[in-house]
Amino acid sequence: MSQVKKNVATTKRQVAINAESSVASGLLLNHQGKLWIEHAGERYQLRRTSNNKLILTK
Repeated sequence: MSQVKKNVATTKRQVAINAESSVASGLLLNHQGKLWIEHAGERYQLRRTSNNKLILTK
């Protein structure tokens, strides 16, 4: 998973994370309302539904 894929943004960002941290979904989701997440060797998709809800699927 350490290999950078061609379609992945490689811009570095610094974010302070604490117990009260939150991020607006619009900053994470692409123009199609989707975000791929890699966790423990598995890929998950976070997406915005037509009802403006979020769904995480494997």
